[in-house]
Amino acid sequence: MRRRPSPSGLWLDRALCVLLALLSFAALIYGFLAASPGIVGGGAFGLAGALAAGMVLCDSESLRRSRALRAAREREWR
Repeated sequence: MRRRPSPSGLWLDRALCVLLALLSFAALIYGFLAASPGIVGGGAFGLAGALAAGMVLCDSESLRRSRALRAAREREWR
């Protein structure tokens, strides 16, 4: 018996992007409170990375590719 394919990992990518943004924001706040420019820079870098990843993940083209991949997997497993 064949296993059904796992659902698309797009939701996991988005969840990890949100987690990166939250952790980076927490580091940014902590860096300001602790007066540590290195931590502030790391938090800002993480927020910029989360923003760039979020722009790619929330694009309509990525949703189309995800649906196409899911449909191809379904055809393969039939």
